[in-house]
Amino acid sequence: MKAIQLNQFTTNLDELAVIDTDIPTPGKGQVLVKMLFSAINPSDLNYIRGDYQSALNRLIWNRDNDLAMPFFQPGNQHPHPQLPYTPGGEGVGIVVANGGGLLARQLQGKRVAISAGPPMGTWQEYTVVDAKKAVAVPTAISDEQAAMLLINPLSSYGMLTDVLKVKKGRWLLQSGGASALGKMIIKMCLQFGVNTISIVRRDDQIAELREIGANEVISLQGCEDNNLYSHVQQQVHQITAGKGVDYGLDCIGGAMLEAMLPCLTLNGKMLVYGTLAKADAQVFSRDLMMPCASIHGFFAGNWLAQKTLLQKIYLLRGMKKMALAGCFETTIDSIYAIDEIHQALQSSIKSGKAGKVLIKFS
Repeated sequence: MKAIQLNQFTTNLDELAVIDTDIPTPGKGQVLVKMLFSAINPSDLNYIRGDYQSALNRLIWNRDNDLAMPFFQPGNQHPHPQLPYTPGGEGVGIVVANGGGLLARQLQGKRVAISAGPPMGTWQEYTVVDAKKAVAVPTAISDEQAAMLLINPLSSYGMLTDVLKVKKGRWLLQSGGASALGKMIIKMCLQFGVNTISIVRRDDQIAELREIGANEVISLQGCEDNNLYSHVQQQVHQITAGKGVDYGLDCIGGAMLEAMLPCLTLNGKMLVYGTLAKADAQVFSRDLMMPCASIHGFFAGNWLAQKTLLQKIYLLRGMKKMALAGCFETTIDSIYAIDEIHQALQSSIKSGKAGKVLIKFS
């Protein structure tokens, strides 16, 4: 079978290789999935560049530790994957074999959306995943949409309902408003009765967000980083009649986070879930002290790892309601074959793309 392999961390996306390798064999409780489509997400690029490993190495429990452990758990045998590996965090395919176990057998022959990741990612023609990370997909959902069914929907729903615990009538400010996840936030907030202010890079992105339910949109077109704070705060001040926002969601970091933090109202909450700016933010302590505000980090893997089976079931039930309301429908920019992985990756990072980039398997 064909697979995408990363041999060393790199910023040069052309260094990923298309290789021929053996079809893997599922162990007990696992399923073998013949892939149909896989999505390219920003988190995949973090695995390619080695950003996640670098971040984990900074954490206290990894001090003097050769392995980058995702969380502190003595005896944990699941460190950050070691190179070489196959990237790809999610996708859709058909279960063609299983290694035994009740759930694995129940999924045999079914079309499933899967959550995976290195070392056995979804950017290959066949992959093996734990059966508990595979979800049978209703026939009403297309293959293309099913390939994007888990990472962004789960993250966006979890951030709103479990971490921020948004309440009706409050205001939420988000960066990356025109991203796939940003649009999901807008649609879900509309369902929850939460008012949204979405920050976008260009004026031509405003109309689309208005159409899907955005209350307010702030465009940064023509705005430089050194003027970001003044521009964003002025707009938020006007929109909220001087009160500020109850919640913030930032996927960019750097100057953007610096501009958003002072927009929090009394007891406001800021949630950081991305670092697209690739720059550190200078946080002024009194921006948090004076309004008794708080800032939280969100990494989907570690957040979900702390949930019990019952909690995960409740999350999936809530997500199903949002899916039926059309909150997770995602625009597709382009689709590439596995042999076109380099073009696909370049398309995924281009400015102004219309939506998600997918990899299609024959």
